[in-house]
Amino acid sequence: MNNYSEEEYKIFSRLFILKEFSEENLKKLSNIKIGIVGMGGIGCPLSQYLVNSGIKELLIVDGDIVEKSNLNRQILFNLNDIGRKKVDVAKNKLQLINTECKIHTIDENINSLNLNSLKECSIIVDATDDWVSSKLLNEYCLKNSINFLYSSALRHDLQIILFNNSNKNNHLCLNCIFPNKDDVDLPRCDVVGISGISAGLAGLIAAQKIINFYLNLKDETNIMTISDGKKLSIDNIVIKSKHDCYLKSV
Repeated sequence: MNNYSEEEYKIFSRLFILKEFSEENLKKLSNIKIGIVGMGGIGCPLSQYLVNSGIKELLIVDGDIVEKSNLNRQILFNLNDIGRKKVDVAKNKLQLINTECKIHTIDENINSLNLNSLKECSIIVDATDDWVSSKLLNEYCLKNSINFLYSSALRHDLQIILFNNSNKNNHLCLNCIFPNKDDVDLPRCDVVGISGISAGLAGLIAAQKIINFYLNLKDETNIMTISDGKKLSIDNIVIKSKHDCYLKSV
């Protein structure tokens, strides 16, 4: 038997009608713990749609407070939340969807000192908009055989890729795609701008990739999904490592 209550069956009744949500898959779904690092333009819709999809346990990580400039894309927040801790607001609103969903919070930005708080996660999602954090999470997930989903949105564009780190014989990681040991000066949304719709789409695609992966609906490993919001285009690119990644032996 899976771990859903009678009340949850009522909440998710239209979802669980789908043939993909068999008893076997519901058991898988109920046992996934997802860590989301960054409750911004991607993390907000991602967390909401994961809870809407029947995920039973989330760990959300963010040390920031809600600011007025967040509101165009961080859809869990509104004007009444200005100045409040993002993780507190997010937890309260997510549990209004399903009170039985366990939502843990870390009111800090991710760093080398609190990384081990993520060790029980089935998958860790990088939604940070911070390359230093992305590299830190990538290496941590590799070392601990934790699946890793990298997400990014900028201007009208997005890119999402899920790395299956349970297979040590088929190494592919974020560093294979962006092989830089040193920090890089990447454009950020506070400088070049970001479409709230594109950030939202990135969150939705990331949520679907996670569901696809854990319910074996589609092979999502090593496939980078990119989208241009203005063109309404979505493309999937198969990624292969073609160089000697320095993280291959971790």
